[in-house]
Amino acid sequence: MHEIESTILSYGMGVESTAILLRWCLDEGTRPCSLDRILVITAQVGDEYKDTGRDVEDYILPMMRRHGIRFVQVARHGHREADGITVLDDSREPIKIFLEGDYKLSDELTRNGTVPQYGGVHRCALKFKAWVIEQWLETNLRGHAHHAFGYNAEERKRISQSEHAFRDRIAFGFNADETKRIDRSCEYNSLTRQAFYPLLEWNWTRARCVDYIREELGVTWRKSACVYCPFNSLRNEAIERHLEHPEQVADALLLEHVSMALNPRGTLYKGSSLIQIATKTGNDEALNAYLQRIEALKWAQYRVRRIYGKKGQADRAVEKLDVFANAVEAGASLIDTAACLNLPIEELRGIPYVWRQRRSETEFPTREEFWTIAPAMVEAKARRGLAWFEAKWADNQMGLF
Repeated sequence: MHEIESTILSYGMGVESTAILLRWCLDEGTRPCSLDRILVITAQVGDEYKDTGRDVEDYILPMMRRHGIRFVQVARHGHREADGITVLDDSREPIKIFLEGDYKLSDELTRNGTVPQYGGVHRCALKFKAWVIEQWLETNLRGHAHHAFGYNAEERKRISQSEHAFRDRIAFGFNADETKRIDRSCEYNSLTRQAFYPLLEWNWTRARCVDYIREELGVTWRKSACVYCPFNSLRNEAIERHLEHPEQVADALLLEHVSMALNPRGTLYKGSSLIQIATKTGNDEALNAYLQRIEALKWAQYRVRRIYGKKGQADRAVEKLDVFANAVEAGASLIDTAACLNLPIEELRGIPYVWRQRRSETEFPTREEFWTIAPAMVEAKARRGLAWFEAKWADNQMGLF
């Protein structure tokens, strides 16, 4: 059997991975190797709650410095994989958490006029975390290593999903019959790496992790997440956190506004919007900051079209028709467009739309087409190019009304 030269901990800065790192530092018997051979790596998405960075700097970085643990912080450098990654810090004496990252997930969402999808695979995590970490590891890892993941004993489904994701991203040597190992600790085996899950070995749940951190550090550790993450459970503690971070919530409100303008169904949360939640919970500071952002931006009129081959799967074309100094000028232009098309302006959640064609909910293929206004932040684009989309649009001609 190969000797293990090092252990890598994918450190998401949340409850589970913090509990692992803390226990390794405090309990020598739980360590997979000596602390000087542990490498901790974090992919900074750029939109994490600021209190997460504060707590890691206050409680975890001093411990890393004391034990000489190597800590690497990386981030995506651009929209394309060819843009590579940015190494934000690589030190055995880390003093700062680089929450701002480089090319942020919110940059990606803004250019596309979307929000993270709350159904299916967590594509944002794959693109801004998994891929980034694996790029650094492929370039810098030498020899044989264990790769630890912070899934707790109640997250067997996430473990199975992560196995699919990493097998696709890098060659860990799994075959197609090895993707259903849910009921035991899964391994990412290759010639150079093996993956393991300490919390499964310890049979630790999330609650046990929270209790352990509180017992050892005297602080209740909070969930690591982007402010606009749709997977957040909107319980009282999440609402309280919104109230504590009004400026970050204002950024998320702007992101959601643009998404809803280009897709009336494009709310941050399933069945609810962030603007509704902020209004209902009295987050006036965030709402006022959001309105200030809206008023300071240039606006544009957009034409949006979608072709649905089947339910939930669409090709989209977004055309930025004109750019204006403010929302008032953009609104006047939409009135002119509606008059020229002899169509009414309809409003939903304060956003105006001029509908020319609505999609069917039961018959496919189906199409939708409308004009709207929003901050001029979204790139004009169509999947595979506008010429390809126009050809497909023509092939799917149906009655417009």
